[in-house]
Amino acid sequence: MVLIKLQMPGAEMVEGRQGWQRRGRRIARGASGIRIVAPALEAEHSVGPVQGHGVATVWDVSQTDGRAIQPSPGRQSQDVFAALEQVAAAGGYRVERGRLATDVGGAETVHRQGLIVVADDLELPLATMSLAHELAHLRMHKRARDSACLGVARLEATSAAYVLLSRFGCLPGRPSADLMARTTGIVGRASPVRQIETLGGRVVATANRLFAAAELYLPPDIPPAGPRGASRQIGIDSFVVEPAGQELEP
Repeated sequence: MVLIKLQMPGAEMVEGRQGWQRRGRRIARGASGIRIVAPALEAEHSVGPVQGHGVATVWDVSQTDGRAIQPSPGRQSQDVFAALEQVAAAGGYRVERGRLATDVGGAETVHRQGLIVVADDLELPLATMSLAHELAHLRMHKRARDSACLGVARLEATSAAYVLLSRFGCLPGRPSADLMARTTGIVGRASPVRQIETLGGRVVATANRLFAAAELYLPPDIPPAGPRGASRQIGIDSFVVEPAGQELEP
């Protein structure tokens, strides 16, 4: 998501060349591709510390023409939230809605109590995003008891949560976090695109693991998300990109 917006801020939905062909659309002549992190089988070359991932090229829907895209429904936020509660429980954490002890945003993890508290004043889609953010931290970072959600750790957890909910097709209705405005400060002096390519494998791997774990607790009679989010395999399949706007807190 961050790589896409850095290269094409107005992107709405991206997919690889073969994906657009399956949808009956073709890439416009001379359209410049967008570089993203993808599974190794779809990548053009490897990058980053996570084995099995690399860099691939996608194009936005605005760079294609052809058959109209038919939307398909995604998962309901309440189902995904309940599934993520079960994922947390399997990892030894219970989830509660309540008042946060600190001003940290949408959720906080109390490690010594094995507890994730999601702010009770959040609507369910935002609550689901916040819970996904905390689970991403638990999967990706060995955080000290009082450590803050800042810098690269925040970027990774927010990106993983965004990708996860995109796959389920239940991103919050309001614009999601505009991380790009702060990317340079977060990732340091290295090229933002190159740095996020390096971190992207970790984000993709974490979102994949959370998606697989949550699916075990979801109703089986609802198909995976279509154009409203990324398809089942994160990579160069379709991915809807929300417009930049107000930040979603973790």
